[in-house]
Amino acid sequence: MKELTININRDFSKYIGGREKRISQFSGEDFRERFLDNSFDKYDRIHIELDGVLGYPWDFLDEVFGVIAKRYGKEKFWEKIDLISAHNYVTDKITYIVNHSKKEG
Repeated sequence: MKELTININRDFSKYIGGREKRISQFSGEDFRERFLDNSFDKYDRIHIELDGVLGYPWDFLDEVFGVIAKRYGKEKFWEKIDLISAHNYVTDKITYIVNHSKKEG
């Protein structure tokens, strides 16, 4: 089984931006493009460590996790993605976003 672990604080930034690259640095769009778009089909499991960041804007989370869930479907999302955090608030937000997304097409 091919696995990938991404630590957002270490591998991306402690200071998270908004949805789009054109609006803010360290955006959800930037993170998704750099870490998930090319990795989703290459790995059987992707572990995402969420701790150590100074908060997550809703639009960042929606752009990262909502777009992937819409693209691949929430069932495939949960088969691949493992969220790791000591703080339920961020995993609860992501779970809500993913579970309320509708697959494209």
